[in-house]
Amino acid sequence: MDYAQRAFEHIRHLSETIGGRGSCSPNHRRAAEYSAEALRSAGAGQVELEPFRGVASTYLPFVLAFASALVGTSLALFFGNRIALGIAALMNFLGTWAMYAESEFASNWTRWLIPTAETFNVTGAVSPQNKPKRQIVLCSHLDTHRTPIFYSSTAWQKAFGVSVTGAFLSMALSALTFGLGSLLDFNEFRWAGLLFGLVQMYALILVISAEFTPFSPGANDNASGTGIILALAERLHAEPLMNTTVNFIFTDCEETGAHGIIAYLKKHAEALGKDAIYIILDEVGAGQLKTVTEDGLIRKYKTHPRALQLARNANFGLTRSLIEANGEAYTDALPATKQGLIALTVSSAFPNPEQAVSHWHQMSDRIEFIDKQSLQDTLTFTWNILQEVDNL
Repeated sequence: MDYAQRAFEHIRHLSETIGGRGSCSPNHRRAAEYSAEALRSAGAGQVELEPFRGVASTYLPFVLAFASALVGTSLALFFGNRIALGIAALMNFLGTWAMYAESEFASNWTRWLIPTAETFNVTGAVSPQNKPKRQIVLCSHLDTHRTPIFYSSTAWQKAFGVSVTGAFLSMALSALTFGLGSLLDFNEFRWAGLLFGLVQMYALILVISAEFTPFSPGANDNASGTGIILALAERLHAEPLMNTTVNFIFTDCEETGAHGIIAYLKKHAEALGKDAIYIILDEVGAGQLKTVTEDGLIRKYKTHPRALQLARNANFGLTRSLIEANGEAYTDALPATKQGLIALTVSSAFPNPEQAVSHWHQMSDRIEFIDKQSLQDTLTFTWNILQEVDNL
C-alpha cells in the first residue's frame, strides 16, 4: 500500500473538507470524529473520544496580562504618587506572572477568569503479537491556530519574537521600577512608564487583533501529523509489532496551551509507565525532517537524551538527512518532557532560508504545499523508531 498517499488523503480531508479547526470548535469535533472513524477502519482498538475541559482562545490570557500591565503603567504615569506606583507595580507583576505561567502551562489568575468548554481527545491502540513489554505513544494535535499578521513572514515572526520578549521584560521591569518608586516614595520613577507603556500597548494591540483572524486550514500544522499517524495505524494492523503496544492520541487545545496532552497524561501516564516513549508529529508535511532538541516558549527544556538517541538510531533510509534543532515555540512533547518522560518531537524545517516560505499559522497552509517526499521520510523515520523500540 502507498501509505504516503493514504496520509495525503487524510490531510486533504482535514484541511479542505473540514478546514480550520479552532480549539473547542464544531470543526474540531468533526476532525475528532473523522480521526476516530479512520482509526477504527484501520483496525485500531479501544478507540474513544475522551472528554476534558479545554480553552478556546490562544491569545485571551495574554490580552488580560498586557491589559493589566498597561492599566497599571497608565496609573503610574497619570497620577505618579506613592499609592499609584504601588498599584502599578502590582498590576505589572500580575501581567508578568500570567505571561510566564502561561508559557509553563501553569495555573494563574487569567485561567481563573477565562471560560472553559468541553472538548475531546481521540485515543486508540494497536496491540502487539506477543504479550506487551513496552508502550509507545504516537501523538498529533487536531486543532489549528488563528492567522495573525505577525506570523505572515519571517521578518514579522522575528519582530513578534522581539515584541514578546520586550513585553515580558517591560512588565517585569515595570513591577520592579514602580515597586521601588512606591517603597522609596520617589515619584520620578513614573516616567519609566513612557517606554514601558508603549511596549505594552504595542503587544496588546497585536494580541487583540489576532483574536479576530480566521483559523488556518492547517494542512501542515497539523493535519500532516494526523495523516501520518492514521496511515501508520493501517500499516500496524497489517504488520503489528512483536512486543510493543502502540497508543494513538489526537489532541485538542494544543494551540491554546497544550491542554489536551496535559489531560491525557493526567489520565494515562501512570498506567503507561515511566519507560513509555512519546513521539509527537507536528508539521511534518514540508521540508527536511527535524527532531527538536529543546522545547518551550520562555524557559527551554532539553529533550530527554534517550529520545534523542532513539531518533539517531532510527536515522536511516531517508531521502534527506535528519536535522537536530531547537524548537521555535512548544509542542505537545513539552508537558511530557517537564514530567521527566521520554518525549520526542518530530517536525520539519528548511535548512536553506531562501527555500523557507512561511505558511505557519497562515491561510496559505494548504494541501498544495504538502510535499509527498516529506511525508514518505516521516513515515520511514517513524516506522524505524517503532522497530527500534520493539527491538529494545
